[in-house]
Amino acid sequence: MVKVAAIQAKPSGGLFTEKNLPRALELLENVARMDVDIAAFPEGYPSTGEGELCRKARDIGSYVIATILQKTQPHRYRSTCILISPEGEVIGRQGKTTLLWMFEEGLFESVDSLPLHDTAHGKVGILRCSEIIYPEPMAMLTMKGADIVFVVSNWNANVVHLWHRIILVRSWENWMPIVGVNTAEWVKPQLVYAGFELEPRYGGHSIIVVPEDLASMDEFIVRPYSGESMFTEERLIRAKAGKDEEILVANIELKRYSHFRWNVFFRNRKLKFNVSEKSFG
Repeated sequence: MVKVAAIQAKPSGGLFTEKNLPRALELLENVARMDVDIAAFPEGYPSTGEGELCRKARDIGSYVIATILQKTQPHRYRSTCILISPEGEVIGRQGKTTLLWMFEEGLFESVDSLPLHDTAHGKVGILRCSEIIYPEPMAMLTMKGADIVFVVSNWNANVVHLWHRIILVRSWENWMPIVGVNTAEWVKPQLVYAGFELEPRYGGHSIIVVPEDLASMDEFIVRPYSGESMFTEERLIRAKAGKDEEILVANIELKRYSHFRWNVFFRNRKLKFNVSEKSFG
């Protein structure tokens, strides 16, 4: 059993600013009182203070997922998601493979690798915001042996329902527990795109999703075909936040889902196909 926390933090004056670090440390103090094993901040948060975050992770005895921003050249940055151990050491670093089209292209450096991180509780995968919109990154982490995936995000508040649906589908496709961590709701003062002055609203409604609790193929077939209502949001969403700052917590039995994934759900899964060039008709 692992206890996870989605820290729905509210940016102070936006993301990628030193103003967020003091509040991040305060939120980790709150996490400490919840006896959490793995806690994750949203995408882009707090962006500074790697040393301070490491010391705090050691103080509270939890794994911590956070984002650090580094300037590499004028108007260009490296955004790195770090995983800190309960001993206060950075045991994982990863960039972002899927940049969000025109909003991040030219501003951030993309990477090609998508690592999996070993922890005392199992193998942890991390996807960063727009990496969840395509099925391949999640599938790659799953096939490499991920036991749980954290999706750290700063998702547009007007389409957060779409984010929920994508997470639910990715959880189903991979029979995977997913911790979706969004920022608390905040408004970016100004964003200019194609001559339009925009004022986007981000954040809110983080979710922790788990697959159905099934042990065998017989259960998988018999229960829904016998009239039981299954795979509903009420059953799959273990915890859901509002729009303001809060910390979601849930206990998840990773081995139970992993056993069903590999022994039942993936039994007939194929990853390679021969594609014919012939058309029908």
